[in-house]
Amino acid sequence: MSSVSLGTALLLAFTGTTAGAEPHTPRVHRVSTAVDGTQADGASTAATTTPNGRFVAFRSSATNLVPEGITHPGTYAYIRDLRTGEVTKIEAALSTPRLSADGRWATYTDWGVRKINVFLTDMTTGTRTRVGGDAQDTAGSPDISANGRYIAYTWSGHPQFPTRIDVYDRETGTRETVSAGPADSARDMGNASISGDGRQVAYQDNGTGDVWVADRTTGTQTEADDGTPSTVVQLSADGRVLAMDSADGSYVRELRTGRVQHFPGVRVLAVSPDGQRLLLRDGQSNLTLRNLHGGRETPVGHGSAGERSVSGHGRSVVYATEDPDVVPGDTNGVYDVFQWRSR
Repeated sequence: MSSVSLGTALLLAFTGTTAGAEPHTPRVHRVSTAVDGTQADGASTAATTTPNGRFVAFRSSATNLVPEGITHPGTYAYIRDLRTGEVTKIEAALSTPRLSADGRWATYTDWGVRKINVFLTDMTTGTRTRVGGDAQDTAGSPDISANGRYIAYTWSGHPQFPTRIDVYDRETGTRETVSAGPADSARDMGNASISGDGRQVAYQDNGTGDVWVADRTTGTQTEADDGTPSTVVQLSADGRVLAMDSADGSYVRELRTGRVQHFPGVRVLAVSPDGQRLLLRDGQSNLTLRNLHGGRETPVGHGSAGERSVSGHGRSVVYATEDPDVVPGDTNGVYDVFQWRSR
């Protein structure tokens, strides 16, 4: 069996070339810059993307990404339109926004009157709506459907009530609870992930480690874990594939067939909207895009990423790294957000 040298392996990892192929410049560009290309003067991380890869949301402590700057030192949320280059700051956001497919609707957490709550902003009009109940409620960890109509989130009212999973309907202004458990349960439910059409919501029971998928149309609850305590990573937009983490590694379940694939030694970070590709990270923080059916793997880069970081059909991936050699001219010495695009 032939071997691959360390130098060749590094070339494969950072350029995406294949052994014996001519070197080429990877299709990677930096997202966390100002409109004119000025590099950020602070670290940028925690990126998410829309299914078409056009809009990227991220967090940054930079002061120079938008002309108006910042009002006080801190970390802010930004959304970049990669088609126009426009960068928009959402100052009142404590988390990276989750975006609808067209980039119009952004949901995130922020301080309410007294407690942290979930908000929804129409990026076209600037209208902001509190999603997670009244001022006495606490809500967090929002996820949004593709059309921006449904927002799934964790809700807790008073300390004596366990955290549950609710879904807000933007069109009707109503809320429904989709998590289920024993009536006397004091266990918290959390980490909701919603399908693109808003029909299915995956979540975890933080007490037992069970993972459930609620079907809002049929009202059914289906257990999706592999029998070990697990946490939700991401439900694919088409509602067919659910990625989870457990003590014995990451794994994915195809919900229609029940097929489970385990990935020991690596973590599954995200699933493409069509459920066909997974973003994996090994112990050295190398990122790899894997075809779920066939197993082909493509090196992406080195760094960190999370759920909703892969666009449709795995055409692009957004991730953060402090490596200075990803693109020319990176001299700021901090984490930046990049978009990798497949050939």
